[in-house]
This record gives sequence, C-alpha cells and structure tokens, in this order.
Amino acid sequence: MTMAAPQQQQQQQQQLQQQALPTSSRRGGGPLAHIMDALRLDNHQLLLETLQHDPRFANNDDHHHAAEQQRQQQQHPSATTASSGNQQQPRRQQDQLLIFGSADLRRVIMRHVMDQSSQSSDNNNNSKKKVGAGHRKNNATMMEEEELIIKQWNEEMKTTLPTINNSDAGQSSHHANSSTVTQIIGTQILSPSCNGSVISPYDSTIATIASPPISSATNITYILRGGGFDLPSLSAAALHRRNILLQQQQQKHHQADASSARLFRFLFIPRLTEMERSFLHEMGVVADDDKGTKMAASINSFESLPIDLIPLDEDVLSLELTGGRGGYGSSADQGDGSDYTTGSAASLRHSSVEGCEADVADIVARSLIKLQLLNRGGSIGGNDVGGSGEKDEELLFSSPLLRGAIPRVQGLGPLATAVIDRMMTLRLEEERMEAEMDEMMMEGEDNEAKGEVMMDDDCMEVTDGSGGGGGRRQQDDEEIMNATMEEGVEIATMSNRGNDVQPSSSAALPQLPSIQALLVIDRRIDLVTPMLTPLTYEGLIDDVLQIQVGGYVSVKKSIVEPDDEKHTNNNNNDQQQMVLLPLNDSDPLYAEVRDKHVESFGSFLQNQAKALKESHSQFTNRETARDLTEIHQFVKQIPVFTRNLRSLTNHIHIAELVKSAAEATAFRQRWQTERSMLESEPCYEALEDLIASGSEPPYRWLRLFCLQSLTSNGIKAARYDSLRRDVIQTYGYEYLMVLNDLERAGFLRKKETFVLDSMATPYSTLRKALNLINPDVDPSNPQDASYVSSGYAPMTVRWIEAAMRGYTGLEEALKELPVGSGMGGGGRWVDVMQRWPPESLVEALKRKRGPNLGALAKQWSEWRDGNGSKMTTDALSMEEKPVLLVYFVGGLTFMELAAMRYLSRRPSFPYNIVCCTTEIVNGGTLLRSLSC
Repeated sequence: MTMAAPQQQQQQQQQLQQQALPTSSRRGGGPLAHIMDALRLDNHQLLLETLQHDPRFANNDDHHHAAEQQRQQQQHPSATTASSGNQQQPRRQQDQLLIFGSADLRRVIMRHVMDQSSQSSDNNNNSKKKVGAGHRKNNATMMEEEELIIKQWNEEMKTTLPTINNSDAGQSSHHANSSTVTQIIGTQILSPSCNGSVISPYDSTIATIASPPISSATNITYILRGGGFDLPSLSAAALHRRNILLQQQQQKHHQADASSARLFRFLFIPRLTEMERSFLHEMGVVADDDKGTKMAASINSFESLPIDLIPLDEDVLSLELTGGRGGYGSSADQGDGSDYTTGSAASLRHSSVEGCEADVADIVARSLIKLQLLNRGGSIGGNDVGGSGEKDEELLFSSPLLRGAIPRVQGLGPLATAVIDRMMTLRLEEERMEAEMDEMMMEGEDNEAKGEVMMDDDCMEVTDGSGGGGGRRQQDDEEIMNATMEEGVEIATMSNRGNDVQPSSSAALPQLPSIQALLVIDRRIDLVTPMLTPLTYEGLIDDVLQIQVGGYVSVKKSIVEPDDEKHTNNNNNDQQQMVLLPLNDSDPLYAEVRDKHVESFGSFLQNQAKALKESHSQFTNRETARDLTEIHQFVKQIPVFTRNLRSLTNHIHIAELVKSAAEATAFRQRWQTERSMLESEPCYEALEDLIASGSEPPYRWLRLFCLQSLTSNGIKAARYDSLRRDVIQTYGYEYLMVLNDLERAGFLRKKETFVLDSMATPYSTLRKALNLINPDVDPSNPQDASYVSSGYAPMTVRWIEAAMRGYTGLEEALKELPVGSGMGGGGRWVDVMQRWPPESLVEALKRKRGPNLGALAKQWSEWRDGNGSKMTTDALSMEEKPVLLVYFVGGLTFMELAAMRYLSRRPSFPYNIVCCTTEIVNGGTLLRSLSC
C-alpha cells in the first residue's frame, strides 16, 4: 500500500501535465474542417481582390494602355516586343479609408476576414501566415491588435498585386488595377445617430463630428450590411459623403481629371438590392457607369461583396447579420439598456416586424448553395438507401451524383419552409442556366468544327469530346471556388445530364466527412429559450459581459491584468485600454470549459491551475536529474506553457466576475421566477414588484414579461394593460413602440378572458410532449441536455432529438408549430429528399419520405463499415459519425449551442452536429434588435 500511493500520485501528476500542456491548438479539428478552411480562404481572397480593384481605371487607363501597346505592336513588332519586358507603367499610390456601417460589421471583417492568423484551421502547417497569434503581444489592446492587422493587410495587398500581361490585358478584371497600389490608411465607424458623422472604433466617448475633415484618402470605401438589413447605416453613409463634398466645395478644391477625383465606393455584404440602389438614388448618390470619362469631383461605385458565412468555431458558422447598432464595451460597463451594446437578430426583425421574409430566405438559401458547392469535396459513395433494403434511384449516399447537394432536408417553421423552397428553386435555376450554356457551347463547338481546325492539344482538353462541356464546367467551378483547391478540397465534377452520370466506386471517392442531413429551424418555433438565463460558462459570459458579434468579449485590461500599475493608474485612457479576447476553439482551455455548468467550471479551472503548477514544479525540482533530451522537450513546451498560463489567468478573472453575478440574490430570484413561468405558473406579482422597485434594466424586465406571455399563451387583458402602463411610466414613452414591435413579432399577446377557455396552452402541450422539464438532472455529471439551465431542455434541441426517431408520437405537438402564409406554402414542417436533376419543393413533397434521420445514420454507418448491419450507431466515435447541419434562421443562443455539443459528444447520438445561424443572440439582444 505504501508503494502504490506514490505511483498513483505520479500518474495523476502526469495526467494533469498532459491536460495542461496540449501539444497543439485544437483549431484544425471539426467534422467540416475542409469546408471551414475553404470559406476562410475564399472570404479573405474576395475582400483582398475587391479592395485592390480601382473602378476609376478599370475602363480607361489600363485598357487604353493595353490597346496602345497592341497598336504599336502591329506597327513595330520587334521594337514593341523588345521593350515590353523592360518597361513598366508607373503605379499610382491610392490611399483608402474604410468606413464601416457598424462596429459589429467592422469587428467581423477585421478579425475573421482580414486577420491572417485566423485564416486557416491548421496552425502548424499554414505557410501563408505572416503574423500569427504567437507573434502578438500578450493581451494586446484592441488598438494595438488592429493596427497590426492593417499593417499586415497592406503588405499582403502589395505582394499580391497582379501584374499586367500585354497579351490578354482587357480580358481579365484582375489586370484592371495593375497600375495602382492601394493601401488602407485607417478605419472609422458611422455614428449610430445616423447624422452622417463618424466615430472612432476605439473610443465611444469622442464627440461625433458633424462635418468630417477631408483626409488624404483618395478612396473612401463604405462597407455596409446589404440585403436591406441596415438602411439607417446606408443613409448615414450617404450623408457622410455629402458632408465631405460640401467641405470640398467650400475649400474650392477642384480635381483636374478623373484620375484625381475622389472615389466613393459602397460595398454591400453579402449583396446589393434594388431597394438599396433606389434608396441611395433618393439620397442623391448615383452610381457612375462610365468611370473615369467625365470631369467630376467624385465618382460613385456600388458593388456587392458576397461574404456571407463566417466560420466562428470548428462547429459554428454564422452570417453575423446585424442591424447597425454596433457596440462599444460591454453591457456590464454601460447597463443592459444601453444604446451602444451589440445589436443582433436583424433577420428576425426583418422577417417578423418588417415583413421581408423573402430577403431573409434568399440570403440563407444562397449560403446553403455555397455550402453544398463546397460539400462536393466531402462526398462519399454508396447505393442502398431504402428503408426496406431496396435500391433507390437517387443513390442517397452518393453525393457526387447530387453534385454536393445535401441528400435529406427537413424544416421546422414557416420561415424554414421558405428557405428550403428558395434553396431548391436556386438549384433549378442553376441547372437551367448550365443547360443553356451547354447548348450554346455545343453549337459553338459544332460551328468551329465545321469552319476551323483545333490548333493544339490544349484546346482539345477544354472540349473533352463528351458532348456535355465537362471540362469547361470544371473550369467554371474552379473560378467560383477561388482558392479552395489550394486547401485540398477536391470538387467532383460530373456531367450535366443525369443519365450521363455513372456510379463511382467507393474506393475512388474522397473519404472526407460530408453533410448527410440538413435541419432548418425557424427561430419562431421556440421563442421561450432566448428569454431564459443560461447557466453554462459561455452563456453566463454572454449574459453578464455580452459576447460581441464575431465571438469576442471586450474587457478592460485592468481586469485581466489587475497588477499592472501602468494601466490601473491611467484611468483617463480606460476606453483605449480594452482587450478583445477571442472565445472559440483557438483557445484549448476555453474549448474545454465553455459548456460546463456554473457549479463545475470553477473546479475545472482550479484543476487546470494545479496541473500547470505540478508540471512546472516537477521539472524545476532540483533533486531530479535531467538529461539533455528532457531539457530539450521542456524548452519546446515553454511557448505552449506560456500561452496556457495566460489563457488560464484570463479565464480565472472572467470566471470571478461571472461567478459573483451568478451568486447574487437578484440573479437567483430571477432564475426562480423563470422556472415558475416555465411550469405555467402566473408570476404577475413578481413582475409588478420588479418594475416598481426599478431594480431591473428595461430589457431584462421585458424578457420576463415576454416569457410570461409565451408560456401562458398571452396575458389577461386587464393585467396586460396595467403592466403596459407601468412600463411606460417607469422606463419612458419610447417603450410604447417597443411593446408594439414585440406584439407584432409574437413575443407579447393580450388574451381576452372567456369562461370556456381551456387550461391547456400550446406551450403546455409542447412541454409535456417534448419533456422540456427535467428536475432530476445532475449538472456536474449531466445525462441530459437540460443541464444547461439546471432542468430545462431547449425546445429546439428536443426537436432535434425527435427528428432522430421521425417525430413518432408528436403529431399533436407538430400542430402547435407556427404556420405562415408566405413562401413555400407557409407549412409548419417539411421533410424532403433532394434529387438529381433538381426539382422544386412542390414536386419533392409529392414523393414518399425516406427513413427517419436516426435510421438514415445507421444505414450510413453500415455502408461505411462495409459489412452490412454489423455496425451500430452506438459504436460510432465522433470522427466516424455523419454530419447533421442544423441551420437556425433568426438566431442561435449559447444555451442551445452547448446542448447540441452535448448531443454530439454522446456515443448514442448518431450525428456530429454543425450549427449554422443567421446570428448568435440572447434575450437582451433579441428584444433590443426588434425595437431598433
């Protein structure tokens, strides 16, 4: 016994050391790492090429220069050829100022598109990374980090500047800007006051500038949220342009030619709509079609920048739609009702309040089309798809035959139905366009074959003789994918006609995980979950400190470095000493602790601290002799040790703030009130006491008000009028419009009292059918997804579990889902299989549904095992599971995200869940965005 104890203690120390010193970052994993890398690279290259391009010279100088060289070459071939390689056109220097529509949009573009340190999920093998996270200063301030990002970006713009090729100048748009060098000289943000002024991205206390001075920038680029989601920022950009032109006129500053005219570029992410073009026209901004041809003081350019899905984590993709009220600081600093906190959930307001479901459905559907294009690289083969062992003509598991389309698609809610309808319509339109192009190519090839002879073998490769234009299609796919092929994503290029496609052998197909099923969820089927207080570490950080758009938390540097006298004494510069900490899988410690319950994440961080201490003391023990090999291994681990120590220190300080907030009396009383409401108990007295005391910020109280209405199917008319009057008297008359918008969005409802009213409500029916309340869950050792709130399982997660068994026994619950009258028939739920050639949703609904998602995953595992039915889903590891893509239209909460990660980790759950969403929300941001 005396000998076993030291050995056991030594083994525990070794385990702690292994936990504390991971050999590499977690980033690089995930079931769809190849798609995440492709999206990061595509977004980065797209923005790079767009900012390098100068529309003023696209149709004038360079094309004229190329035409002049061609004319001289015809007259003097020898002289021109000799000088073409030695003489270069002098490059113009253009200074570009970026002005973002909101702080949220700026953060997303700066951190997730421009920043090279986050462009690849493989931190060890990314040779293109110039300045990685390891080269940056520890806990650098926001200003220091972003200045480094801009410097790195300018260097990349210079090194990747395309050079002109005289033989094909004018044929490629990349050659249009070869005579200009553009650099970013700064970034600003349009003021939320929408008066045409701008504010600093680092200091919200700076007074807005009504008439901004003319800087040295020759290019002023407005990067705005397109799709009709942010018209206030669009009007602010138009007013800002007008103020600059007025100042320019007052200073009598006239340009001599078009090359010196100031350029105003309006870049819309992800697309420019005709409504926005008309809106700008009414504001006096008209796009110049003939750029550089007229003598004007300014040139206007409208462009779409199709950057939609942003990889936030190894299992999270987001459109990051915002409504233009970007944040500075955190809700902890300024209060939950601040106008400068993060504004999110623009899609829910756009669809529910403004009635623009079509715009939301179109943007989401186009992002799904892009994902399915990238999904071609992760397709696998197989034949048996029938529930009874029959052969299905679709060959469900042979995704290359579907050209990357996700085979099984389900949708819950009317907006989800609209998205699926639009997605299938886009597939039809794409097929029709490709068929027309094929016919034109075939006609051109026939005419060319009659009149001319192919000059060399290269041309034969372009027209492969198959009659379907497969080689040309492969070239088009490569152009669409941009640099995706560089990241190892291989696109399976098939013929246009379904009867031309031959099944490929499974050995010849790439063995990467593919998306086998898609579940689109309308946020409106579960408005209860966002109103609740989460009890996981990540959810509490969002509830207390406000996780900002893009997956970052902004804290004062004095919080994470309390002993730094330089920052504690400099109280006048607090706003500029903000640290933006990333909250994603790039931090291995955070990836482990983010989904833990409030009762367990403190002990977890304590164990991590012990592990670091043990690993350090074990090596520095003077009584133990060390050879050179052990010393070398320890030295190699020093950077990892330093990074883990810094991460642990940051999270300990953040956890102290979160823990203190969760242990407050007001927090516990609020949680008890929420639990009573979830059990369909009226809590009107508690609401009246809270609003009378004024202890709760307005949107915190409104969350409880909406929760009471949602769980009781409305509030009695007399009580509703009384509470409505209290809101206006306590918080102000401006909240009258807030209440009206919440009613239109379905969060509040006045219920008239009738004698024959039933006690059963839609929520009570769903609560019983889906088993939403589980009071016996153990938060420290959870066996159910309801641990995320100590007993309540998110309704959307229960619907995901129900989809595995085909919604068996939930016929009455499905009738309680909302129904709309918009696109796709406004159905409550849909379940279809995508085919090749594509078909519409109406045609797909006429066909028989396939097996439920659980049986589908079992068939997939049996096919992968290759031995029939020997393999069961219980034996699948996370790496072997197929991928279920869950798309939340209207916002995803951290509570739901933690619950879905819990499901993915369970061996009995047959899928790896990857989440897509329009934005990440909580109750405060959701209600605030509806009242913008």
